[in-house]
Amino acid sequence: MRTVVISHWDLDGLASAAILALRTAPVKIWLASVTAVPRYLRKALEEYSPDQIWISDLNPQASQISDLRMLIKQASIEGVKIRWIDHHEWDRSIYDLIHQYDETVWYLVDPSTVTADLVARKFRVRDNPYINDLVSLAIDDDFFLNRYDLTIRWRRVLRWYSWNIRYKALNSFIGGEISPYWMNKLYEDEVKNLYENLIREALGRMDIIEKNGIKIIIFQDVDPKVHPGELTDAAKKNGVTADIYIVRYPRGASLRSDYYDVSLIAKKLGGGGHPYAAGIPGKINISKIIEMVAHTYKQRMTTNTIVI
Repeated sequence: MRTVVISHWDLDGLASAAILALRTAPVKIWLASVTAVPRYLRKALEEYSPDQIWISDLNPQASQISDLRMLIKQASIEGVKIRWIDHHEWDRSIYDLIHQYDETVWYLVDPSTVTADLVARKFRVRDNPYINDLVSLAIDDDFFLNRYDLTIRWRRVLRWYSWNIRYKALNSFIGGEISPYWMNKLYEDEVKNLYENLIREALGRMDIIEKNGIKIIIFQDVDPKVHPGELTDAAKKNGVTADIYIVRYPRGASLRSDYYDVSLIAKKLGGGGHPYAAGIPGKINISKIIEMVAHTYKQRMTTNTIVI
């Protein structure tokens, strides 16, 4: 069976893609961002004539409905099965679309765990020691537990370099190397000190405001190499805390909170993610985000429904 895999490039996406590769022997694997899903789905249909396409750790966006409808219809006509596994919440409109093509699209969405875990369970290989290590790494990274130094090393290396290193990481995972020499050398020689300098620089540029009783920290013009969780964690370790943290990147923003469901705001602005860690792609208006945060918080205060 000719299989194509499309997966995210972070640790969870890489672990998911590696498990899929080991179980399905795909003719092609693409690592992608959320915004690129329709493009790679089209390439898979047009260039590889697959029998099935697996998509993992990539949540379809409501803004992609038109393209996805066309591509799923094409897959249906050509008899291609789409298998989609993810652990992010999907917009209701995505489910409405997919339910029109039940014979073409099979999906599994479960925000309680990571995608690599869902893939491993789907193929009944969760008890394999190496697969278990991959899933543990994905959980440690995606839930930002940071129990393993290896998690931090991989996270920083994957963000520091571009696609060639991400594909090299995937090949290492497929080949059974979860902590390859080349990655550790890159981290020690090129990444560690420079990465930590970027965090210090971002901390030095942060703004702190309070509106409608909610304290907001804004990290302005952050280098995309810096993980938002590591930045907010560094602020907390320096005694600077807030209700909402906004990390502004050149092409998007990350919203984080310890108790407030920031995904509600991200979804309204074309993004999404998890309740306490969500993202907004593309150009953003910080003032608009602040107003939405203040309004949503105030509204939830009056209805006594804050998520804690």
